[in-house]
Amino acid sequence: MVEKRTDKTKLWWQRRHAQRLTNWRQQFKDTIELDAYADPGEPIMSVDDNVLSICNAAHNIRLVYLLPLVIGFWVVSISFIYDFGPSSAQVSYANYRVEKKLELEKKGKPFDEQEYFYFEALVGTDGKGSKLKYINAAIKYGTDRHRKSVYGDIIFISILVFIALLHTLALLRFPRLADIYFDRQRGIVYTWRFGKIAACRFENLGFREDKIGLTLFLYGENKKHNGGYWPALFGLQPTGKAHMNNEADNTFLMAQLFAFMDKGKNSVITGNRFYRPPPRTYLYQDKKPNDFESRLAAILEREHELPELYAKHTF
Repeated sequence: MVEKRTDKTKLWWQRRHAQRLTNWRQQFKDTIELDAYADPGEPIMSVDDNVLSICNAAHNIRLVYLLPLVIGFWVVSISFIYDFGPSSAQVSYANYRVEKKLELEKKGKPFDEQEYFYFEALVGTDGKGSKLKYINAAIKYGTDRHRKSVYGDIIFISILVFIALLHTLALLRFPRLADIYFDRQRGIVYTWRFGKIAACRFENLGFREDKIGLTLFLYGENKKHNGGYWPALFGLQPTGKAHMNNEADNTFLMAQLFAFMDKGKNSVITGNRFYRPPPRTYLYQDKKPNDFESRLAAILEREHELPELYAKHTF
């Protein structure tokens, strides 16, 4: 029992370091027996005679992480905006002080004019307070300390609203990233991201198991590195969910990839073709780059360098 547990721990550790996916072909064949399904399950988006596509993990990250962040910033911003300004108790007290001043004035008794002007500006002629009246009263008649406090509140709320707007804009403009395509006919894997293409032959595809699922290593266009190419990392979530992806889920998805690339669509789906409609929560689509085929060919001429790079470097 101890020996088996040690072997399992060794395999677990190995699969969390970047290496060739094809090194595990026999391991998956020995540990799992696949059936074909009408729906092969997420994250597979389409299957036909030649190509199987899988959605990028960024789709879930956008909804699971960015959307709650946007909602959170707006909730906090609205909360501070709502609390900013005079409370009902302050408005009542201001009206009382204005009336008190009139009584003192009739009796010829002294009163604090600065205080009176402040309270009068706070409630106005209608006796009601507002955020604009509060700002005006503080700027014109408030003490230096009070004025600085109001300025500080305005700046803080403005920053919160600005951040909320930025995150909202990022959410709306975040495009649906391209799927990752496994081309059985040509024996390659390819995709693109923000105008840059990444690809490799299936035999050189690297992988690593992470907390969110799987990370695939392709050879991508990259101007920051000599030669213009460098390993490009793409996340996959085997259950199509941002959480609760375990080793068994990873194994099942990778076994499906091997089955498709080795045997074809009939080992993965029961129908002639499978297509999963993409989510409709995007306003933009990450467009396929220009001159795609010629740039893809240029990558495939050099992608043999990929395994040595992801094995040598830490990503």
